Amino acid sequence: MKYWLVLFLTLLCIPAVGAQERVKIGFIDIQRAISDSNAGKRAKERFQAQVKKAEAELLKEKTELERLKADLDKKGPLMKEEERRNLEVDLQRRYVNYQRTMTDQQQELRQKEGALTGDILKELEKIVNEIGKSDKFTLILERNQILYSDQGIDVTNKVIEVFNSRNK
Repeated sequence: MKYWLVLFLTLLCIPAVGAQERVKIGFIDIQRAISDSNAGKRAKERFQAQVKKAEAELLKEKTELERLKADLDKKGPLMKEEERRNLEVDLQRRYVNYQRTMTDQQQELRQKEGALTGDILKELEKIVNEIGKSDKFTLILERNQILYSDQGIDVTNKVIEVFNSRNK
């Protein structure tokens, strides 16, 4: 009886060994695919232009706030109490508005960055699926999920080439 059980279990394991040989796993570095692709570089340039514009607006407001604060510090002791209090309230209100504007612009920039990369990611996902099917990969993982791998299974360069050829 034991002989048949051992023989049965051995036969069950043989197909599993054969299946393991057919497994093909690859990986892609999505961040590099985005940053090295032509569309990713264009998106980064557009995003950097938006960041510079937002920074310039915020710097202008910050400079004005610093100027008002310096004026208040210098002229405050010479002013009437009510006039000084009004300037302090105005300065505080403008400072709160500056902080809100800064927070709003940061959130807006994050959303714009997400939108810019979102379209690229959708196209990259399609390409990874196509490469996975055509090259008969069992699984393609994101690079940041892998501690070690052979560079031979990195499909990032192939994905970038296909993506650039489609988005000229």
